[in-house]
Amino acid sequence: MKVDTYSLISFIILWGLPTFMIVRTYLKMDYNDKRIAINDFRTHRFIFTTGFIILGAFFIHLGLLLNLSILKLIGFVFLTLGGFLSTLNKWNKSKNKSVLVKKIFTYTLIGITTFFLILLGFYYLIIRVGQGEFFQYDNGVTIEVYNSSKQEITDLNFFFSFYSNYDILLDLGNIDKLEPGETTSIYRPHIIGTGNDRSLYFQYPIKKSEKQVDSLAYVASNKPSKVVVIIEITGTDNNGKLLFRAKGFADVHGQFEYDLTSTRE
Repeated sequence: MKVDTYSLISFIILWGLPTFMIVRTYLKMDYNDKRIAINDFRTHRFIFTTGFIILGAFFIHLGLLLNLSILKLIGFVFLTLGGFLSTLNKWNKSKNKSVLVKKIFTYTLIGITTFFLILLGFYYLIIRVGQGEFFQYDNGVTIEVYNSSKQEITDLNFFFSFYSNYDILLDLGNIDKLEPGETTSIYRPHIIGTGNDRSLYFQYPIKKSEKQVDSLAYVASNKPSKVVVIIEITGTDNNGKLLFRAKGFADVHGQFEYDLTSTRE
């Protein structure tokens, strides 16, 4: 998983420094103060208010660092719950405590927590099923190319463009040479949100002065977060066009698979 160095440093400083100071202060306490501190941290009031807020902020920051939507969603759920329960706790303190208030607070807490856990589970399941085997790949653009032919493949260029003109919206990179049996990959963590209904293409030379452009994946979203294409090149036809099969995942349309290993026109 690729992480920006400066973001990683800021994450370590933001979370590492306070953690170090808290641990250092704790170690300097005497035995009785340590027991009091531990007991305070173990109370339901602390866990479901301040604890949830801190945990939510941590997951959101971690999700931003790793560019993982699921972590950001988890963080948002904890942050929202922590803020709501903190407000409810303050309101509860300002009222005359009664058995009814405590029951309402308890059942509300259980209900909200259960609802968000079920919602989170469904969200994860939908993403997991929708992406299938491509769930393991990071957000961004991943292109894997395997040369199963017996010839050397050269000068492959990958880019986003529109069908009408093939003007490059986002250049994803080149593969200069791929030996028989060799596999390589290209990864970009971010997709520039320029234009709807674009496609991911790759271009390569045929014969001496001509070039061929083939579409690999259609991307309907204006701001796609994830595109994965796995390509197996099996050879070339009589005109020099590549014979290949491809499968992958793209936002909106989901999984796809096609086979161009037969002779092309």
